[in-house]
Amino acid sequence: MFSGQAWEDDEHVSGSAVDPEEKSIDDVDFITKEVRPTLKFIVAFLVGGFVFLLPVQWDGQTTIPLDVMMTLIQEASMLGVELFSFTLIAAGGLFTTVAELHYRGILTVSERTEKRLQLDYWQTSALFWLLRIVAVFLAIGVLLEVGPGWLFAEPVVATAWGALVITVALVIPLGAIFVNLLAELGGLQFVGTLAQPLMRPVFNLPGRSALDSAASWLGSFSIGYYLTRNVFDRGGYNKREVFAICTCFATANLGTVGAVAAVLEILHLFPVVVLLYVIATLVVGAILIRLPPLSTVPEEYIAEPDPEPQFAGTAGDYVRFAFNEGVRTARQGDSILRSAITGFIDGAKLAGMIVGTVLTIAMAVLLVEQNTQFFEYVAAPFVPLMNILGIPDPEMAAIGIILGGAEYFIGATFVVEADILTKVFVVVVTSGQAIFFAASAPMMVDMFDDIPMRFRDLFVLLILRTALLVPISAVLVHAAVALGLL
Repeated sequence: MFSGQAWEDDEHVSGSAVDPEEKSIDDVDFITKEVRPTLKFIVAFLVGGFVFLLPVQWDGQTTIPLDVMMTLIQEASMLGVELFSFTLIAAGGLFTTVAELHYRGILTVSERTEKRLQLDYWQTSALFWLLRIVAVFLAIGVLLEVGPGWLFAEPVVATAWGALVITVALVIPLGAIFVNLLAELGGLQFVGTLAQPLMRPVFNLPGRSALDSAASWLGSFSIGYYLTRNVFDRGGYNKREVFAICTCFATANLGTVGAVAAVLEILHLFPVVVLLYVIATLVVGAILIRLPPLSTVPEEYIAEPDPEPQFAGTAGDYVRFAFNEGVRTARQGDSILRSAITGFIDGAKLAGMIVGTVLTIAMAVLLVEQNTQFFEYVAAPFVPLMNILGIPDPEMAAIGIILGGAEYFIGATFVVEADILTKVFVVVVTSGQAIFFAASAPMMVDMFDDIPMRFRDLFVLLILRTALLVPISAVLVHAAVALGLL
C-alpha cells in the first residue's frame, strides 16, 4: 500500500526500525554553556514561541501574533498580497513545467541550470503538473475578473481565493521564518525532550512532534506540515510518524475555529468549544494511531536516521537535558538572521509548490457543493445516527459534517441556523477531522509524495476519524450540557 523513496546504507535496510538511543542524566554529555549560543537559543525560542503560542487580544478576538502579522500585511496592501500569491502560483506552474519537460526528455537544460533552479524539487506527477498549470489560468481569471460566471461565482472565489489561497500564500513563508528559528536553533529539541513522557506512551510518537501539533493548532496546519517536512528531511521522523502527525494532529487552528465560532454566534462559548475540541482530537489520535492504515505505514526514513533519544529521569533531569540539547543545536546552527532568511526562502518555495494545487482542487470541490445536491445525498444515511445521538437538527448536522470533509469553513458554518448544541457539536467534529479535501488533503499529497500520501489513504482516514469523532463529540457535548457549560 505504501512505497516511495527510502534511505538506506550498509547499516540500515529500508523498512527496518531504528531504535532510539536510550539515555539517563549520567549519560548526557553536557556542553559548556557559552553566552552566545545560550542567548541565541533563548531568543529564538522565545520569539518562535511568542509568534505561535502566545494568545493576544486583537479586534475583540483571541488570536496569536502570527495571525495579527498576516492581518496587518493584508491591511497594508491587499493588492500586494494578491500579486504575491499569483507570483507563487505562476512560479510553481513555470518551474514544474520546466522540471517535467526536462525529466521527461522533452527539454534539455544544463546541469548548472538544473541545480540553480532546483528542478528536482519541482518534479511531480502528471496530475499535479496539470493542477498547477490550471491554477495559473484560474488565478488570472480571479485577478482580472474575467471568465464564466458559473466558474468564478462570488462564494466560490471568496472561499477558494480569499480564504484559502491568500492564507496559504502568506502563512507558509511568514510562518516558516519562525518555524526555522525553532527547528534550527534548538526549540524543537527542547520541546521534544520535555514532551517525551506524553507523546511516546500515548501516541507512539517522538516528543518533538508536540511542537508540530502546537504549530498546527495555534498557527496553521500548513505551518505544522512545513515543520514536519523539515524534520522528516533531516531524518528526525520516519514515514509512519509523519503520516500520523499530519493526519491526527494537524487539525483546524484556533484562529479559524474562533472565526467559525464568531459566524455561528457562539464566541462566548469559545473556551468550552476549544476544550471539547482538544479532548476529542487527543482521544481520536490515541485510538487511530494504533489502527490500520496508520499502524501499517513502514518505519522508513528518507535521510540518515536521527531518531530522538529516549531519556529516562526525573522532571528536573528532563529540563536539564532539554536545555542542554537546545543550546547544543543553537551552537551548531546559523545566526538568527540567516536562519530567518533561510526559513522565508524555503517557505516561499513550499508555498509555490502547493498553493496552485490548493486553488484548483478547492474551486472544484466548491463548485460541486454550490451546483449539485451531491453532499445532501451523501449525508442522508447519517441522519438516523444524529437522532440516536440526541443531536438537534440532525439533517443539518449530518450535512455540515460531510461538507467539513470537503472544506472546513463551509462545513462548520453550514449550521448557522441550528440549535446551539448542534453548532458546538458540528464545530468540534469538523475541527477535528484534519483531512479537508479542498485544502489540507491536496497539500499533504503534494508535500509528502515521497511517503507517499495518496487521496485514497486520506479518504479512508477521514472516514475513520469522522466515525470516531461523531460519538466522542456527542458524549462530550452532552457532558458539557449536564455540567452547565453549554
